[in-house]
Amino acid sequence: MHEPEPVSPDLLERLSRLEAQVAWLSSQINPAATRDASRQTGPIPVGVPPPVPMSVPRPFQPKPAVAKKPANPIVWVAAAGSFLFLVGAIYFLNWSIQQGWIGPELRFLMSMVVGGALSFGSARLLLGRSPKLGAALLLAGLGTLVFSFRWGAFEYHFFPPTLGLAATFVCTLVAGGLSTRAKSGAALFVAILTGLLAPLVFSQGGHHEVALTVYLAVLMAAALAVPYLGKIGAQWGFPRGLATFGTWALVAAAVMNVNSFDAGTLYLMLVLHLVMAGLWIWLPGQEEAKPSATIPLWFVVALAFTSLSWVLWKQLLWAREGFAIPVLIFAAVNLALVKPLRERLGDHSADLVLLVLAAGHLAVAVPVALAWHWVGPVWGLFSIGLAWSVGAAEERPEWDEQSVRTLTWMAFGMAVAVSLRWIGHGFDVWDFSYAPGSRLAGMLPFFNSRFAEGLFAAVAWGLLARREGFTRIFGFLGLEFVGGVTLAVEVAHLIRWFGGSSHGASVAITLIWAALGAAQWLRGLSESDRSLRRPLAIAGYTWLGIASLKLMSIDLDGADVPTKALAFLGVGAVIIAAALVGNHQRLARKEEE
Repeated sequence: MHEPEPVSPDLLERLSRLEAQVAWLSSQINPAATRDASRQTGPIPVGVPPPVPMSVPRPFQPKPAVAKKPANPIVWVAAAGSFLFLVGAIYFLNWSIQQGWIGPELRFLMSMVVGGALSFGSARLLLGRSPKLGAALLLAGLGTLVFSFRWGAFEYHFFPPTLGLAATFVCTLVAGGLSTRAKSGAALFVAILTGLLAPLVFSQGGHHEVALTVYLAVLMAAALAVPYLGKIGAQWGFPRGLATFGTWALVAAAVMNVNSFDAGTLYLMLVLHLVMAGLWIWLPGQEEAKPSATIPLWFVVALAFTSLSWVLWKQLLWAREGFAIPVLIFAAVNLALVKPLRERLGDHSADLVLLVLAAGHLAVAVPVALAWHWVGPVWGLFSIGLAWSVGAAEERPEWDEQSVRTLTWMAFGMAVAVSLRWIGHGFDVWDFSYAPGSRLAGMLPFFNSRFAEGLFAAVAWGLLARREGFTRIFGFLGLEFVGGVTLAVEVAHLIRWFGGSSHGASVAITLIWAALGAAQWLRGLSESDRSLRRPLAIAGYTWLGIASLKLMSIDLDGADVPTKALAFLGVGAVIIAAALVGNHQRLARKEEE
């Protein structure tokens, strides 16, 4: 047997220190148990320094999810009951009129008492512990009062309709004050809804467009008082959306029916409503959190303002080219809003819509000031800028994913708009039998607005095809269609410009499409990127097939023998040359391997 090797003193010392550290840690965790153990095993050796406690990182604790308050069924039941009660009150009063049970004065008094009682009860609930239930009852109370005023004005003739509208507006103001005190967005929604319906309920016909816009301006001023006085309301999405869409819908109705005599005054009111809409949407000077739904609301208001301004401009019989001035001013306003709104919202979320609106209005102002037939090329340049900015935005860290996605959709929509404009503008060139002295024959080939539209649209589609996502496929298809057709049609126009026949122009289109298909087919064979090889090959086969079908079905119809020979020889030569070049590329790759 081998004797055990002696343990080194250094190892014993290290083991002793380790035991001392374990004992010290135990004393920190359970001092009582350590005292008992020290009585049995002895005290901790003197001179052993206590171990340095290691800083253990705290485990990540996710924030507890905020439990959403379940929907209160009482509120929904009360809202449904309020609506049914209002309808029942209307039917009952009509029925009582038909039966002749009670006189007009008593009926009006009863409806006023019921509406007032419901409104008073809703106010108590709003200022108490049930604000949502109070808002539901407020709908029944205000609705009963409004129809009572209408019956008193139109059925009983107790007072003029203008006085009924004024009484309704006073009730709306009281409801707005209650929403401010109770800080209830639902109550404000009911108040705004009542104020917007009042002009329709008390309408007497005739032209009162200016009066309607003045009333709406006062209503919006009262609505603006709620967030500025109550310091709350920026996140109330439904009241903000209702006020914006409802007000501008009524303003649009006034603009569409205005007389030329009142068009100037209504134009000033339109500018006032634009300013008030900006205050309502962005809420500048507020200390609360940034308002919600700002971007879509401002986008709708901007488009509505420009469209309605054009309607009034035509009503005033002003020079068409002069409309570029207010459009440019509004574009400058959007640019000027970038910095203050960035400070108001605390981020760059509004930059995109403001820049797009500014560029879009500039794209409208230039052709309006020059000539309307140049609107297509200007839109094309605008679409190229948007498509390019998508790639630039993806490389900038300050642009979040949602903003880039929004910009992509805008670029896609603008490319579609330019393509549709190009189709409508150049649709008549499919008939190549136009007379030499016609307008189309007088257009200089490759130096006209139609070709510019197609060229710019194709470039925009090409830029979108370089992006990932849905724009890759649609961009490639748009580039193929718009680019291929634009080039072929302009070559046909060039042949007609030099006195060629219509059949010759048609054959030229076939040859261009065959050459385009052969070029893309060859590019697909030599492309190393597999993601591009297949689309290029499909595009090549497609254009070759279209050229062959067009040759047999259209180009030979009524053509003379030389034209038929030229068509077959040209298309056949293009396809044979493509096959030879493709075979040469294949053999070259084999030799390299």
